Amino acid sequence: MIFGGYKNKINNMLSSLAKLEDMQYEPQNKELNDIHKRLVEGRKEFEQVATNTLDSVIQMSVIDATVKMNIDKIATINESLSNEVEDISESAASTSAIASEMSKAHENLTSTIIEVSEEATQVVVEIDNCEQKLNDINEISGSAIKASREVKAEIDNLQEVVAHMNEVIDGINAISNQTNLLALNASIEAARAGEVGKGFAVVAEEIRQLADQTKSLTANMGDFLQSIADASRKSSVTVDVNVEEMNNINERIQDVYKITADNRKSMDTINDSISSLAAVSEEISSSMNELDNQMGNVDEKCNILKENISLLEVSSQAINDIVEPAVKVEEHLDQSMSVISEMGLDAFYMLDNQIVVNYLERAAGEHIKWAEKFRTIVESGQMLVLQTDFRKCTLGHLHYSFRPTHAEVKRMWEEIEVYHEKFHGYGAKLMQLAKTGRLDEGVAMISEVDKCNEQIQKKEKELVALIQSLSNQGIRIFE
Repeated sequence: MIFGGYKNKINNMLSSLAKLEDMQYEPQNKELNDIHKRLVEGRKEFEQVATNTLDSVIQMSVIDATVKMNIDKIATINESLSNEVEDISESAASTSAIASEMSKAHENLTSTIIEVSEEATQVVVEIDNCEQKLNDINEISGSAIKASREVKAEIDNLQEVVAHMNEVIDGINAISNQTNLLALNASIEAARAGEVGKGFAVVAEEIRQLADQTKSLTANMGDFLQSIADASRKSSVTVDVNVEEMNNINERIQDVYKITADNRKSMDTINDSISSLAAVSEEISSSMNELDNQMGNVDEKCNILKENISLLEVSSQAINDIVEPAVKVEEHLDQSMSVISEMGLDAFYMLDNQIVVNYLERAAGEHIKWAEKFRTIVESGQMLVLQTDFRKCTLGHLHYSFRPTHAEVKRMWEEIEVYHEKFHGYGAKLMQLAKTGRLDEGVAMISEVDKCNEQIQKKEKELVALIQSLSNQGIRIFE
C-alpha cells in the first residue's frame, strides 16, 4: 500500500515534469525536484530569449523602415537638389550673359550721359551768349526809343516853328496887300497931280512891284513851309510808329529774355539730373561689377554643391549598403523566431499567455499612433516613418511568429489579420501618393483608416479578454 502510494507520487511528478507544471517538492525526490527547477528556470530563460528576440526583430523592422524612408528622402532631396542646382547654374549663366549685355548697354549709357552733359554745357554757354546779345539788343532798343522820342520832340518843335513862320508869312502877306493897295492909291493920286506927281508915281509903282514880289516870295515860302509841315507830320507819325514798334520789340525781347531765363533754369535742372544720373550710373556700374563677382561665386558654389551632391549619392548608397546587413539580421531574427515558435509548442518551452497579452496591448497602442501619423502626413504634408508592411509591425511579428493552437484564439487571430493587412495597405497607398505629389487624395482614406483601426482595437480587446479568461482556467493558448 505504501509502495503503491509512493508509485502514484512518482507518476504525478513525472507527469508534472512532462508537462512542466507546478508540483509539490518531496525531500526524498531531490533529483526530480532539481530537474523540475532547472526546466522551469530554462523555460523562463527561453521566454526571455523569445521576448528579446521578438523585441529585436520588431526594432530591426522599425530601423529598416526608418532607414529606407530616410534613404528615399535623401534620394528625393538629392534629385530635387540636383535639379535646383542645375536650374541655379543655368540661371546664373543666363544672369551672367544678361549682366554682360547690361554692362555693354551701361557703357553706351555712360557715353550718352557724357555726350548729353557736354551738349547741355554747350547749351548753357549758348544761353549765356543769347542773354548777352539780348542785353545788347535791349540797350540798343532803349537807345533807339530814346533817340526816336528826342526826334519826335524836335519834329514837334519844328512844327511849332513852321506854324509861327506861317503866321509871320500871313502877316507879311497882309502887309504886302496893304502896301499894294497903298501903292495903287498913290499911283491914282500921282496921276491926278499930273507932271508934279510923275516922280511919286514911279516910287509908288516900285513899291507896288516890291509888294507883289514880297507876296510872290511869301507864297513860295508858304508852299515850302507847308511841305515842311506835311513832312514833319509824316515824320512824327513815322516816329510814333517806330517808337511803338520799338516798344513792342522791347517787350518781345523781355519775353525772350524770360524764356531764356526759364531755359537756363531748365538746363540747370537737366544738369542736376545728369549729375544724379551719372551718380546712379556709377552705382549701377559698381553693382554690375559686384553682380559679376557674385555670379562667379554662385557658379563656384554650384560646382561645389554638385560635388557635394555626388558625395551625398555615395553616402546614400553607403547607407543603403549598411541596411543590407541589417536586413540580413532581421531575416535571421525572423528565422530564430520561427525556431522559437516551433519550440514554443513543446510543453518545456511553451510561452506564458501573459506574454502574448502584453504584446497585443502594445500593438494596440502602436496602431493608434500609426493612425495619428497617417492623419498628420495627409493634413500637414510632413513625411513621417510609417510601417507599410503588415508583417513587420509588433502585431505582425507576433502574429506570424507565434501561432496559437487554441481553436477560438486562432479564429479571432485570423479575423484580426484581415483588418490588419488592410490597415497597413492604406499606408502603402499613401506612400505611393506622396511619391507622385498627390497627398491630398489621401484625405478620403483617413475615415477608412479610422474605421479599420476601430475594428482592430475591438478585435484585439476581445482577444485579450479571451486569453485572460483561458489563463484564469489554466488553459494555455499554445496547447
